[in-house]
Amino acid sequence: MTSISDDLRAMLALSRQSTLSRRGLMKASLALGAAALAGLPVREAKASTTMTWMGWQGYETPIKAGTFLKDNDIDFQPTFIASNEEIITKLQAGGIGKTDIITMYFGYLPLMAQGGLLEPIDPGKIPLFGELIPQFTNNEAIRESGKLYGVPWNWGSLPLMYDPEAVKTPPESWQDLFKPEFKGKVAMVDDPLGNLLIWGTVVTGKPMGTLLTREELAKVIDTLIDLKKNQARAFFASYGDMADAFARNEVTASAIGWEAVAVWAKAKGKVIKYTIPKEGTGMFMDCLCIPKDAPHPDLTYRMINHIVSPEPQKIFATEQSAGITNLKTVPMLPQELAQSYNYADLDGFMKKARLQPVPPSEYDGKTASYGDFLQEYARLQKA
Repeated sequence: MTSISDDLRAMLALSRQSTLSRRGLMKASLALGAAALAGLPVREAKASTTMTWMGWQGYETPIKAGTFLKDNDIDFQPTFIASNEEIITKLQAGGIGKTDIITMYFGYLPLMAQGGLLEPIDPGKIPLFGELIPQFTNNEAIRESGKLYGVPWNWGSLPLMYDPEAVKTPPESWQDLFKPEFKGKVAMVDDPLGNLLIWGTVVTGKPMGTLLTREELAKVIDTLIDLKKNQARAFFASYGDMADAFARNEVTASAIGWEAVAVWAKAKGKVIKYTIPKEGTGMFMDCLCIPKDAPHPDLTYRMINHIVSPEPQKIFATEQSAGITNLKTVPMLPQELAQSYNYADLDGFMKKARLQPVPPSEYDGKTASYGDFLQEYARLQKA
């Protein structure tokens, strides 16, 4: 296990005072006593089990699919996030012992495991694990010290979104967003790692935009600050806000994207398209993870298996225009969707939309650390 730098250790410090949150049975003792005296059958009133989840807006769709929640008498309580980092913050601020399941970008798993934020996962308790795309389940980044910490369940890329009514020719380069016609019309989103996945490569030419020197990292942030100050309409808090801005015709192109934005904009009557410029883009693989001291582990394992089963995967893919991981689901998808994610040549797709690690936990004298990244990114947020 690698060591954790002081700044990252502080970020991942757990709230040791948190206690397990459990929901017991509700009993009406007086009624039970009266029923017993009357010789009537005694029934205990059982409360629903409250399960808490954190993830992106729309990621709750497969959980709600079918009758899983009803069949398991679950009171489902979702919390939507604006960035992956928000999950880390919420866990360390009291979420440990109170959170059943989270969705997380795969690159964070080693750091979170090292920081004690996650429970190791037993794939033997997930019957469908063997049906998932091997390019994802074999990725070493979802393991730490030989233990599995995440179950890949959905993936996608961060394309450049554009309004085809206003932008007749799709931009060929991310740098095209600096052209005069996009001034005041560019949508940016406060997604720390997402921005680095794209612009780290655009600015430096490196295929892994997250593995930069401190000098290169500073140049990336300088470029994003320039874009924010001189070209952007707004630095939106979420991708949902971006979709709303497209629907209101306030923006015509984006400095970061997500296929789901097109789905949300279409629901508001606006058609948005997306493209991967010549520099390529970042690719994400989100995993289902079990936080440390999750209050209902058996139900959580059942929920994970439900999420990666074919029908919920199909529903999520079609409703969110998302990539999914259960191979048995692929033949069930609309042809356009299956081709968009190029399941037939996934290795080829992954050459232009790349999975990238988070920056390393410590500065080694060459590659900027995750702490360096957070410090630099704060300049962008404040600009």
